[in-house]
Amino acid sequence: MRRRGAVALGVLACAAGFAIDAPAMLRSYLWAWLFALALSLGALANLMVLALTGGAWGETVRPALAAAARALPAVALLFAPVLLGAQLLFPGHDDAGWWQRQPLFTLRALAYLALWSWLAGAWRRAPCAGLAAAGLVIYAFSVSLAAFDWIVALEPGWYSSGFGLVVGVGQMLVAFAFAVAAAYAFGSAACDEAARGRWHDLGNLLLTYVLTWAYLAYTQFLVIWSENLPREIAWYLPRLQTSWVWLGGALVALHFALPLAILLSRVAKRSPALLAALAATLVVAHLADVYWLVMPAFRRDGFALAWSDAAALAGVGAVWAALWNRARRDG
Repeated sequence: MRRRGAVALGVLACAAGFAIDAPAMLRSYLWAWLFALALSLGALANLMVLALTGGAWGETVRPALAAAARALPAVALLFAPVLLGAQLLFPGHDDAGWWQRQPLFTLRALAYLALWSWLAGAWRRAPCAGLAAAGLVIYAFSVSLAAFDWIVALEPGWYSSGFGLVVGVGQMLVAFAFAVAAAYAFGSAACDEAARGRWHDLGNLLLTYVLTWAYLAYTQFLVIWSENLPREIAWYLPRLQTSWVWLGGALVALHFALPLAILLSRVAKRSPALLAALAATLVVAHLADVYWLVMPAFRRDGFALAWSDAAALAGVGAVWAALWNRARRDG
């Protein structure tokens, strides 16, 4: 009953937000929805990686990842408000070339969502290495295209060939971090040597994701800033020359420096409690990262929180949490 009440309140908050100020609510909703998508789509990608690599560590996080991936079709349906309000979110559609015009934008969005939902269903019915290999290729291409349609298009004229990779690795990082935290919260309390070995492996994988994300994000920044072309640096200017830079600094600390410092320690990686706390921090950091990617396009004067952000996160978050909990209980 409490979960149903939370979902009802969250949905009511979203509905009220759309009634009060639809444009502001749409911006916040896009941010919250992209975060929910990262948890589910990144979980599916991690399951496919696990199928190709194997390892006892996978059994520790598999239940949480599987439950998150099962929510993907429902998350796809939650895209409806963004699709209906696309003209308010992406005003550049009217002046863009044929690829970015509204009809093709809608068709591409429906294709991405249908493809991901089908992949999640196919994986649930018959997971195998062949599907995993093909699925990861599909994931890489489709996420890259979707990142341009749903994030880069917020600021027409900007382009980065590495942006899709940054988004995709970020999704896999946050989904894996969530699964690690959930494995500690809902999993076995065993602390024998075998269990500590599995947690050590999870720590190594978290470190790999953190380093990969940081490398891609920094490389993108370095290349664009070195070239110093007005069209390319325009995306970074509001993020580095206004108070948004403080959020960027927090991301460097919480999404990279702090995890790196902790995960270099063998003792830390063999401590389930510490590793779970770090994983939870990474989930919050990625929520902030998505905010940093999306919101400066609308709040160019500097960092600002809005009531609509809380309403959107409450609504989308409550629905996603309910879907995940139900999938986890059903197995």
